[in-house]
Amino acid sequence: MLTWVDLLALFSLALGLALGHRGGVVMGFAGAGLLLYLLLAQFGLSGWGVALALGLGAGLLGKSLPLPHLSRALEATLGTLGGLLLGLLLALSLWAGYPWERTAASTLRYPATTLPTPVYQGVAQSPFAREAFRLAWSTPWLRKALSLEGQHPGKAK
Repeated sequence: MLTWVDLLALFSLALGLALGHRGGVVMGFAGAGLLLYLLLAQFGLSGWGVALALGLGAGLLGKSLPLPHLSRALEATLGTLGGLLLGLLLALSLWAGYPWERTAASTLRYPATTLPTPVYQGVAQSPFAREAFRLAWSTPWLRKALSLEGQHPGKAK
């Protein structure tokens, strides 16, 4: 059964797709900014400020450049691709962004038991959150992009 965490993440994905399709080539540039963010995160430049600056800068660049007239289908395709990239990263960050902790056996526990009960239950009962966290944790470039490496979890009690 889907939880509120899943609904938020799937809504972000759907919104990214819809905005991309509607926004056209500007959202394609925002998707290119997202790819640039993923690249810069590998060199230690990550965080919400960097992502916001790159996304807005790429969108403004796409809006202000005198681009040749593209067909409606090509513009919608480029925008949908950019919106898909944006929506996927937002959904993944919503699923994998909750605190985690190391257990006494040096394994990872996701989500952390220190979360408030409604939040813990929403994340723990989600069919996607643990898999999204596993994917993000096991992929080094995604772990850096989502800033999971900088967390210093405490030991479970």
